[in-house]
This record gives sequence, structure tokens and C-alpha cells, in this order.
Amino acid sequence: MFLRTRWPRLAFTLIELLVVIAIIAILIGLLLPAVQKVREAASRMKCSNNLKQMGLALHNYHDTNNKFPMGQRYGVGGVGSANWRVEIFPFMELDNLYKSLNRDDVYNSAVLSSLVVPTYKCPSLALPETQPASWVTWWSNHSHMVPSYQGIMGAYPDPSGAASYSASNYTGWWCNNGMLLWNESTNFSSCTDGTSNTIIVAEQSGRVQNCSYASGDARNGYYTPWGSVTNGSAKGVSSCGTGGCGDLWGMGLTCNAYAINSQTCPAGAGFSWGGNTILNSTHSGGINVLLTDGSVRFLTSSVDFNVFQAACARNDGLASSLP
Repeated sequence: MFLRTRWPRLAFTLIELLVVIAIIAILIGLLLPAVQKVREAASRMKCSNNLKQMGLALHNYHDTNNKFPMGQRYGVGGVGSANWRVEIFPFMELDNLYKSLNRDDVYNSAVLSSLVVPTYKCPSLALPETQPASWVTWWSNHSHMVPSYQGIMGAYPDPSGAASYSASNYTGWWCNNGMLLWNESTNFSSCTDGTSNTIIVAEQSGRVQNCSYASGDARNGYYTPWGSVTNGSAKGVSSCGTGGCGDLWGMGLTCNAYAINSQTCPAGAGFSWGGNTILNSTHSGGINVLLTDGSVRFLTSSVDFNVFQAACARNDGLASSLP
């Protein structure tokens, strides 16, 4: 009598292999959303930290000068004069950079060409780091960085009904009821609504889906995002008045007139030199904002628009608490 030797099986059957592949696919499908959520949470935290660094720099600037920097400063170089983003360089451990550029002509300051300052970039940014070629018209593109954060010069219309704006000849409005202004400076004492209720900087790093300008890339950053404003009216809105006073376009600020993550770009928001460009981001459901007291909040796109407008104004008497 012969005994048959049973050899061990050394491979999967086709059915077993297909089952294993299906299980792996299911596990990957479950894992990927979790990984993406963790990654976005980390990006949002880094973005928040960027704003905290800006808040600290703004506070240190104020401690040194007893005021905040002008948001836009029409100097010798006109629109090429440095805005608030440059003025706080020394308080962001960028003193050498600050000393190596020409504050009256940041457009032609070679050191800024193709320079990306990490603190000014949201990690979730899905748009070009530097000025896209589609923005270029009469000027030469020096590939300046387009920061992901905008200074807040206030809200239009003023929540209190005050005439705190100047109309631009390009449509839209500049205003002076916020914290970072055109040709004017503010300080803590001028923030009568309370520093914990007033936004000084907010995100602007997303695409406006239904905007025809540059395929929806209507971030404020034309000519040079480090620059200022074309109008030399001595105290900006305070001198110019509601009717405007000549050529008025610039960089670094927005007078908030539209909802967070707006999907349209009406007057003053549909081009990269406007005064009312949209505050937005690619974070899920909202944007990070820096309050004047130095704290950072995440505001959802569903925040009540009137509450948001009141938070953009420093002195309207409507100190609504942000959710």
C-alpha cells in the first residue's frame, strides 16, 4: 500500500487573490479621507500660526512706533511704495531683507523677485505663489509673491451708516473704518469696538469660481503685492471723500463688501487691483482671521454677514462677538 504525499500549497487561488485585493482597496478607501482630513487640519493650523506671527509683528511695530503701519503708503514711489506687509519685516526676523530693498520702489527691488516668504503663504494654497502671467498688462512681471493674507481697511457700507469710504474710478470703494488704512495710521485706542472684536488681517488664497478675471484668480496683487496705492490724498478717505479724487487702485488691503468665499466678484472685486477683493481660502468651510488683539479665529462661510461686517470695522459701535 502506497501513501500519497500531500505537498503544501504555495500560492493563492485566483479567488483568494481577488478577495485580498478587494479588502486592500476598501481599507485604502477608508484611510485616504482620514489622511486628507489630518493633512488639512495640519495646514489650517500652520495657516493659523502664520497669522499669529503677523499679529505679533504688528504688535511689536505698534510698541515701537505707538501706532500700526499704514496699510498703504503713497510715498515717493507712489504705488511702488511699501505697504504694511513690508513694514513689519523687521519684526518677523526679516530685518536683512528689509534693509536690502527700496521701500519707495519695491516694484524694482530685485531682492523681491521670485521671493516667497513662508509666513505669507497658506499651506493649502492651490494657486500660483507668484504673480500669474495672465495679470500682466502694461508692466513687466518681476514674479513677486502673492501673499495669502490681506489687510482689512474696514467694511463697505459702514455698519453704522457713516460715510467712511471713497469711490474708486475702477468701481468699488476704499474705506477707513478698519485697522489698516490708505495714507492713515491707527492705534489700539482708535479701536473703540474692542481689539478682540475687530479683524485686522484675513485670508485671501482661493479662486472665485464664477469670476471671469484670470480664470477666477482675482487675488489682490497687480503690479506688486508689496506695493501700495496710486492716490496721494494726504489722509486717504478722510481727505478724499465719498466721491473719490482721481486714480485709485492698489495692493495689500481690502474694504470688505462681500461674503466670505463669495462665488461671484461684483464691483471692486473682479480684478487684481481692486479695493474689495474677496476674502477666501481652500480650507473646508471658511477662513482664518487675525483679530487686533493678536488672536486667530476660524470663521465659517455661513457666518452672519452683518456680524462679519461689524467685525471688519473698528469704530461702528457694533461690537458683535464672532461665533
